[in-house]
Amino acid sequence: MKKQLAAAGVELLSVGIDEVPGVYKDMHSVMAAQTDLVEVLGQFQPRIVKMCPDGDKAEN
Repeated sequence: MKKQLAAAGVELLSVGIDEVPGVYKDMHSVMAAQTDLVEVLGQFQPRIVKMCPDGDKAEN
């Protein structure tokens, strides 16, 4: 997992074991399958994602 993330230019700041990239679907494929339900207005490309460390309470 660390090699895959490094190859994608992702640096983990803190992460739980449930945050493995392979569990996510490709957003472009998901949106393409829903063209009759949604209209794409824009695209968000996060540069930093900070997850709550295991055992900590997430902020509201």
